[in-house]
Amino acid sequence: MKPLSKKMSRAVMCLAMTVVAAGCQDTHKGGFYKGEINTKMPIEGRYAKKGGEEVATAEFESDSRAIGKIVAVYPQTMLGTGSPLPIVSIGNASNTTAYDLMEAMEHLASWGFVVIGNMDRQTGTGASISQTLDEFLDLAARQDNLFHGRIDTTKIAVAGYSQGAYGAVMAATAYPNSHRYKAVYLCSCPQKQLGINLKWGATDFARITAPLLMVAGTGNWDSTIISPEEAFQANFDETTGAYPVVAARHTSKDHEEMGGEGDAYMTAWLAYFLKGDMAAGEAFVGDDAEIVRNSERWTNVKRKGL
Repeated sequence: MKPLSKKMSRAVMCLAMTVVAAGCQDTHKGGFYKGEINTKMPIEGRYAKKGGEEVATAEFESDSRAIGKIVAVYPQTMLGTGSPLPIVSIGNASNTTAYDLMEAMEHLASWGFVVIGNMDRQTGTGASISQTLDEFLDLAARQDNLFHGRIDTTKIAVAGYSQGAYGAVMAATAYPNSHRYKAVYLCSCPQKQLGINLKWGATDFARITAPLLMVAGTGNWDSTIISPEEAFQANFDETTGAYPVVAARHTSKDHEEMGGEGDAYMTAWLAYFLKGDMAAGEAFVGDDAEIVRNSERWTNVKRKGL
C-alpha cells in the first residue's frame, strides 16, 4: 500500500488526536441498527426488520479493566429450547460501548443469535474482542450459567463498525482464538495505514479464514479518510479466495450513516453462514444475487467464491 500523502497524513493525525485524546464518537449511538432503510429489494427489506424473537439481556463482570463487563443479548424463548444458538461478537466503534449498540444487538438477537459485547471504548487492536469471546465461552461452560449447553461453539461470527471493524479484522486474524470465527462483517473499516498510525496494528486480510462481507460509504469521510476505494480494493484483493467474500459501497451514504445502512445485509450474511438460511443467501450467491442488482443502494460490488 502506498504511504499516505501529506494532506491525508495531516487528516489522519487529526483523527488520531480526536479518537485517542478527545474520544471521538464514530456515529450516532455508535451502532448499526437504525430501524428503517429505504430499499426496494425484498431480502434487504426483510432483514432490515426485526426478527420474530423476543429478546433479553444478561451482564457479567469481567476481571479485565478494558472489558469491564460482558453484555449478552439473546432470543429469550429460543435459549431454553431447540438447537444451540450461534454467537455474534461485536466490536465497539470509537468511544462507544455495548450500551450504544443495544439496538443492533437486539436486532440480531431477534433473528436467533446470541450477541455479545463489552465496555471497551478503543477496540482497534482486537484484544478485548478476542478476550471477551474467551471469557463468554468460559462462562457458558459452567453448569450454573444460563447459557450452559445453549451455545453452538462451532458457529461464531465477529462484526464491527469503524474502529470496531478494524478490531474485528484483528480479532479474526491475530489471536489464538481467531480460528473460531466462521463469518466476518466489516462496516466502514479504517484503512490499514490509519490503523498503523493509531497503534492498532496492521491488518492482514489474507489471514481471514471465514466468509467476509465488507461495506463502506461513498461520502467524503469514508471515501477519502476512513476507507478510500484504493485501500478498500486492496483489502478485497488481499483475501485469498478460499472463503466467500463480498465487498460493496453504498451509493450515497457517508461514514456516520453506514452502520444503519449495512445492517440488513449484515443480518442476512450471518443468517446464511451461521444458520443455514438459504433465503438470506440469495442476497449474495449466484449471477442473480440481490446485492448485485441493488444498484440504487450499492455500487462497486465485488465477489469471490459465490
